[in-house]
Amino acid sequence: MKKFSLLLVIFAFSSLTNAQSIPDSCNFLINKYFIYDFGYAGVETAAQPFHFSGSEWVTAGELVSAGILVYLLDKEGNELFNNLLDPATANNIVKSGSPLGNGLVMLPVFAGLYIKGVAHDNVRARQAALAGTQAFVLAAGGAWVLKQLTHRPRASQLQPVDASKWLGPFHGHQYDAFPSGHTMRAFAVATVLSGLYDDHIWVGITAFSLAGYTAFSRLVSGEHWPSDVYAGALLGYLVGRGVLQFQRDKAAKCFSLGLAPDGFGLVYRF
Repeated sequence: MKKFSLLLVIFAFSSLTNAQSIPDSCNFLINKYFIYDFGYAGVETAAQPFHFSGSEWVTAGELVSAGILVYLLDKEGNELFNNLLDPATANNIVKSGSPLGNGLVMLPVFAGLYIKGVAHDNVRARQAALAGTQAFVLAAGGAWVLKQLTHRPRASQLQPVDASKWLGPFHGHQYDAFPSGHTMRAFAVATVLSGLYDDHIWVGITAFSLAGYTAFSRLVSGEHWPSDVYAGALLGYLVGRGVLQFQRDKAAKCFSLGLAPDGFGLVYRF
């Protein structure tokens, strides 16, 4: 047993000596690895369907079916949310909910979380800040691409209102209802934070509550059809899940030597 322990220590020292990039990439700092990770996380996100299990495909089918139903009821749903609240209340909700999805709140929060992580040598805080930023940027980019491909007019841009009108690519930038970018970004970030702090249930509850509030603000604003918001929430979750899986895979490869009460050991950093 002593020989085995000695070999384990030698192997660990050798691994750390010959792969200096592993500890560096696991510090979760704003450096070249952070830039590279956008590409890797994007690939992880796009490749998710190839790794779905049978039950996940069933769930995906159910969610898509629900989305189709929401789409078929878009006109009625738009009228419902337009008349749900008085104009003053709806305006207050829009003013407080929209910043949660456009970066005016999220990005400063991530900056503060990152600074806290650096100041207190808190690896998870730094990882959450950088992963949240990744999810935000990837969701924003994904929403922009879909908007340019679909060019769906908003209800306020049509007379008479027609929920079935899609103009497709190459129709300027004024028609960009689908999907709701605010909602997509908010749910992507909520998914990441909830997953990275899964041992603190209040983080997930708070994050998804704020994301839901953002989605509601987009509905009562009249800026989006209900299916725009539904798609934004679903796609945002998928982006967040992809980033979260990438971060977990990355953390599983991060290790260092550590002291335990009974000797040396390999310590995973997460």
